[in-house]
Amino acid sequence: MSAGSEHTLYLKTDGSLWAMGCNGSGQLGVGNTDDQLDPVQVVSSGVEAVSAGGYHSMYLLSSGSLWAMGGNSNGQLGDGTFDGKTIPVRVEIGGVARVSAGGLHSLYIKTNGSLLAMGRNDVGQLGDGTQTNQSSP
Repeated sequence: MSAGSEHTLYLKTDGSLWAMGCNGSGQLGVGNTDDQLDPVQVVSSGVEAVSAGGYHSMYLLSSGSLWAMGGNSNGQLGDGTFDGKTIPVRVEIGGVARVSAGGLHSLYIKTNGSLLAMGRNDVGQLGDGTQTNQSSP
């Protein structure tokens, strides 16, 4: 389970991903920006971990692939753009071990131990020695 700014994601024991709450940036990943007062299914199976950020969300499949959706004005989805997504977009094909979505940035650890970061970086939160936003990990 993970609570974002105004939205919530949770996993069921069958590996399905469910979401509810504010969806103004598409952070629930259901293909629209309508708020959801009741839980809606986003993925039917295979989800291993979730992380809800400020206005975006990320989830990790058991295959090690990483997916993201929602607001992307600072590149926090890591898909190489600054365009928001109302449906999940794949960030990594595989090899991801952990994920964390922040307010306007995201981080993940690969199975080889490398740490990747993307999104807002005005105070150095990506740890790359700059203050430049990054839209790719």
